[in-house]
Amino acid sequence: MSDEDLLVKIDEIVAKRFNEIIEGERTKMKAELDAYNAEKQRMKAVKVSDNDIIHLNVGGHKLTTKRSTLCQVEGSLLASMFSGRWEDSLERDKDGAIFFDFNPQYFLVILEYLRAKKIATPENPATLPKVPEDQAKNFHNLLEYLGLRDEIVPTEKVPSEKFDAHSSGVTLEEGGTVAVHGPGADNKYVLGENIYQQGIVSLKLKLESFKNNNWMFVGIAKANVVPPNNTSHAWPVSYGWTLGHIGRKAKEGSFTIDHALSNLTKQGDTVELVLDCDAAKLSLHLPTGQQFHIEIPKSQAWRLNVSLVYDDKIRIISNE
Repeated sequence: MSDEDLLVKIDEIVAKRFNEIIEGERTKMKAELDAYNAEKQRMKAVKVSDNDIIHLNVGGHKLTTKRSTLCQVEGSLLASMFSGRWEDSLERDKDGAIFFDFNPQYFLVILEYLRAKKIATPENPATLPKVPEDQAKNFHNLLEYLGLRDEIVPTEKVPSEKFDAHSSGVTLEEGGTVAVHGPGADNKYVLGENIYQQGIVSLKLKLESFKNNNWMFVGIAKANVVPPNNTSHAWPVSYGWTLGHIGRKAKEGSFTIDHALSNLTKQGDTVELVLDCDAAKLSLHLPTGQQFHIEIPKSQAWRLNVSLVYDDKIRIISNE
């Protein structure tokens, strides 16, 4: 075969292969266009409106609401489900109601929040829903599944806190993040600088020096307190716990011995105070994994409150 014949043969092979590629791409593009047009026709068949009434069957519990209520949180599974695009593919019961195999108690809590959100204003936002503490994990799992966790479960604030007002005999170190009780064996208070009145706040405290593991008070006091004396754990506006050898719960100036708390903390431990202003609850989280809770007055402003005895030293590490 001459060189000229060989070049002609190569051109024929290249042209054939090129035509095959072009035809394959044309077929692929036609299939995509057909699918797109079919989707458009299907969407035309399902005309949706914000005012559409949606009938739900949630675990056997019948509910009725508006489409706009379910679609409020952009990016959530509910907003996607009820956008109109997937209307025909949603599972339905024998009466035609859309069926969800969820806990109806949890879903109703979510729906009530979405209803409140529709009429809320920046000045009067919808109250975030709550469930009993022993049900919180399952409730939060459902929120996660529906893509509503970020909307409904507030993120804990980890503020840059430091100590401020304190008794004479207390020394503040390292920019106010460390409080040290001077020589002697008497009560000394030290208060945090920040004021908290909404949301959830997490504060971590390290017990850097804890003489004889006797006791140390950690908790909160009302923000407008005028210290009447050095025993801040016994102020009528104080709430919290004494750590160490004898565990006690302090509430409004009275103490209750809590044997379950005794001897659970020692020098070097880090404890966490979680102040939920909206739920009116103060919680103590220990390195052992145990938690203790106190109900506090609603709609109040609070500040960190620590009472030291002996030569104790405590550090705020919530801003790390």
